[in-house]
Amino acid sequence: MNRAKKIMVLCIVGLFIGSLIFPMINTKILIVKGKIFNDSADVPTWENGNYWTYDIDILYEAMGASADVTLKNLRFEVTDVGSENYTLYFNGDMVGSVSLAGIIEGNLKNTGIEGKAVIRKSDLAMEKLFDVHIEGDIERQFVTNSFWADMEMKQNVTPITSPYDFPINVNETWSVPIITFWLYLEAEVELAVPYSVFYDFPLYIEEHTLKCVGKENISTPAGKYKDAFHVSDDSYEFWYSPTAGNVIKAAYQNIRLWYNESLYWDINKLDVILMNTNFRPFSNPPYPPSNPNPPNGSTNVSINTDLSWSGGDPDGDPVVYDVYFGTNPNPPKVAAGLSNTTYDPGRLDYNTTYYWRIVAFDIYGYFTNGSIWTFQTEISTNNPPNKPNRPSGPTSGEIGTSYSYSSSTIDIDGDTLYYLFDWGDGSKSNWIGPYESGQIVNASHVWNREGNYSIKVKAKDTYGAESEWSDPLVVSMPKTFTMSIWGILEKINEWFTSIFGRKLLPQIFSLTFSFD
Repeated sequence: MNRAKKIMVLCIVGLFIGSLIFPMINTKILIVKGKIFNDSADVPTWENGNYWTYDIDILYEAMGASADVTLKNLRFEVTDVGSENYTLYFNGDMVGSVSLAGIIEGNLKNTGIEGKAVIRKSDLAMEKLFDVHIEGDIERQFVTNSFWADMEMKQNVTPITSPYDFPINVNETWSVPIITFWLYLEAEVELAVPYSVFYDFPLYIEEHTLKCVGKENISTPAGKYKDAFHVSDDSYEFWYSPTAGNVIKAAYQNIRLWYNESLYWDINKLDVILMNTNFRPFSNPPYPPSNPNPPNGSTNVSINTDLSWSGGDPDGDPVVYDVYFGTNPNPPKVAAGLSNTTYDPGRLDYNTTYYWRIVAFDIYGYFTNGSIWTFQTEISTNNPPNKPNRPSGPTSGEIGTSYSYSSSTIDIDGDTLYYLFDWGDGSKSNWIGPYESGQIVNASHVWNREGNYSIKVKAKDTYGAESEWSDPLVVSMPKTFTMSIWGILEKINEWFTSIFGRKLLPQIFSLTFSFD
């Protein structure tokens, strides 16, 4: 067992390959475009270009080693059809974390996997895997270490063993004999001193029993398959669809790979899901969008209307909607991927004809174009804003100083507003805005002459309708001046000095007087 742990620690890359291939030998490269008769599926026929893309989550934990890895977009494609076998090419990305005690641990970065497989046509027995190559980086904090691994695996018995007995029938039980493989693995981690490993030894999967327990509807990112044969044993289960031509979903717990009677590896968890394939399931497109609101051809529609419609899907699939809307008879797209059947186009123009249509999509890409609908908005009945509140702010001050004043009003149509202040000195502000109805507006002004000033304000809406002027606020700018008696006092000092020899006032000062 120590050797098994050592191998798993040193060859974590081999674990990924093994955890993918060994359990999947019974499932992954299984059936493509097979015939189905009621509750039975015959051996498939593959063709060049057939492909299946999967996401595979792998969890492995043992003393001294662990891996939590996802093989993303792992694509298997038939690249050659021979007289007796198929050749498949596979490649994908690897993400996640690995830990090898005493050697390295971290997250996989820029890591990819590729390789080839040879499968016997008559019964889908896997003859060999070859040219398998993994390359990438393990990143931990600020340190990145590159690694690579090469692998080859082939059945080590003659004749080779197939895990399946076609045709597959619902409620059928069958035994899978021991499947023995010879594994070649070479890998290297680029550390300060590069660490290399090389292994060349047999592995086998124990004899086990499988049962097809039924046929079910299974949804995957690639589509909803209604002919998924559910196969299971004590440690794993998977669903194979003749429509997809392959396994579409699988779940495994505690998979054991044997080297001999006392030496093995346990993979804690492995989940598989079909992401894409050129064997998409048949799906009815969504229902045509219907029951438009506003009704098609309607007039005098409120400029604040929302758009709504009816939708759905005959298969019960989730549906999203694209909205096309505008004044052009061929309206542009204004929203995409809406999950509900309503859309707010915002405030519309008065007395205007609008065109709109809806396109419905199900989650598998099937879509239905809706008809173009039209309606006309109401003729303008725009009301001007209410009279603004009298400006509030200081009622007295000094010239040359800036003072701030505020006001607000309501527009009964809910229009946004602009404000104009008359400062009473012959000047006005620019139109200030826009502001929401009821929102307070602030403006500042500086008076340069003394006097009394009447401040007032008016509002207009976005359609140009103006309110009356507000009641005025009277503001007083007091008169201020300085009277200097410098000259008078200077003369007195000169006279006093000429007589008495000293100044009467040792300091000349200014007096400031203020008058309202």
